[in-house]
Amino acid sequence: MRRHPILGAVDVLVAVGGLVAIWAALPARWWPVDVGGTAVALAFAASGTGLLLGKPWGQGVGRVVAGVILVLGLSVVTAIAVTASHVAGLYGPVGRGGALILLLVAALLLPYTVGLPAAQLFILRPQPAPTPAPAPGSAPGPKTKKPKAG
Repeated sequence: MRRHPILGAVDVLVAVGGLVAIWAALPARWWPVDVGGTAVALAFAASGTGLLLGKPWGQGVGRVVAGVILVLGLSVVTAIAVTASHVAGLYGPVGRGGALILLLVAALLLPYTVGLPAAQLFILRPQPAPTPAPAPGSAPGPKTKKPKAG
């Protein structure tokens, strides 16, 4: 199993940053954010640990976590964009200001909820098994004779 130290370190860093953001930076507790965010952070921590240590399950967990986060991230960014367009159209000039703030939030979420998981899925994609090269000085494989045309 191949180690992925950079990707593993990024996953662990995202996990720690997520836990700090949820449990230290947020001023109020709301159970869907606390439970969901903690689950995502723990999944990133497991993925990062497996990738750093080169465990056999590391790449599989990394692919699953990246796929789930990619789907969730695309859903959230799409919902924010649709909400921004609705607010801008419904409330006129005031709504355009609110839409601008929503689009800023979507732009800040995009690298972490879409870019990172997409890159992780690309890096962790299954690789085809390499074909062994012939030994130097060895004869090529058996030649087959073409049948004579009759």
